[in-house]
Amino acid sequence: MKLSKKKHLILMILLIIIAVFSISFMKNRAYKEKTQRIAVVYPKLPQQDISMLQEGIRDYAYENQIQLDTWYRSQMSAKELQQLAEEERKNHSIGILLVYPEKYLKKQKDGDTYEDVLAITDTMQESFKNYATFAEIKAETVRLPIEKSVLETIANGKKENIYLENTYQLGYESMYMIAKYGKQKQLGTICINPIELNKETLGDGSLDALLVD
Repeated sequence: MKLSKKKHLILMILLIIIAVFSISFMKNRAYKEKTQRIAVVYPKLPQQDISMLQEGIRDYAYENQIQLDTWYRSQMSAKELQQLAEEERKNHSIGILLVYPEKYLKKQKDGDTYEDVLAITDTMQESFKNYATFAEIKAETVRLPIEKSVLETIANGKKENIYLENTYQLGYESMYMIAKYGKQKQLGTICINPIELNKETLGDGSLDALLVD
């Protein structure tokens, strides 16, 4: 009788252990299926402050449960980009975002364009089928993060206005584009208009979230 009880107890313990592992496995599988991956390639030496751009990228990833595969490059050939794309496909990434590829990527020969990636670029739009950039305007522009001295020149009337290129928005919208259209390979072009900064816009507080640390 005691032996039978011991067998019954051992069986119950085994069933509980199996149930715990099964639940854990299902949770991990559900998390992996729900979590998307996007690869982001940054210039190793950007030569400019891209912190707000990075913040926009990270915020979108955090808000939408996207895992970032982050790479830093000082040089990259077309072949190396293709190898990276193959590696990321094996990792089930839904797309690749190239940040200022003019700092590390060689232009295609014979005028060919890079496809199936999205590039945030100032000068290589012709090299990509899909890219994100700012609209060109005939006025002075600055980018986030913006120095206080620049704002002071507007507040004290030394400058009537200046135009702000919202790099946070550029990073955020680029991530949205890949997350929504990357799987279907239906990426497109993003062109963001700079925001006018003048005494009125500085005074009404509408841009405080961007301008205040």
